[in-house]
Amino acid sequence: MGVCALNQDLAVFFVPFGLMISCSLLAGGALFFMNIKFIPNARLAIAALVAGGLVLIVLEIILYGSATGYFKAQQLQTSACELEGESAHPEARQGADPKIIHETILACMKTAGYEWQGDHRHCKDAPVATNPFCYLPLEAFDRSITGFQMNFE
Repeated sequence: MGVCALNQDLAVFFVPFGLMISCSLLAGGALFFMNIKFIPNARLAIAALVAGGLVLIVLEIILYGSATGYFKAQQLQTSACELEGESAHPEARQGADPKIIHETILACMKTAGYEWQGDHRHCKDAPVATNPFCYLPLEAFDRSITGFQMNFE
């Protein structure tokens, strides 16, 4: 089971339950303010609305992250940079200067918004420029979500 399959399996399992919980919280909170009181007081109704909204936000992050974003996007970008490096320097594959491909891939990843971060255990096993575990996004939110995803790999 690959990286992508694990994330997609989790999303398919958790999203329907999360959606039911979120809709229930949102409906219960909204109905309170329409004088249909399934929730005993206004404080709990507001808390239900906030919690329902937060669950929807988390579900969006899970769905986006499991399909096209965060670590998956990092893997795709690493492959694109590898293709760019090998296309720009085909002679390096025959042994002329193999470091030039490494440097080209690093520059491409930096331009795409990633930095080399060799702390992950999979990067320590294979610290090569084509290893997506050796990078993290520069933007703080993407970095935190990607780092979280990589902890489970």
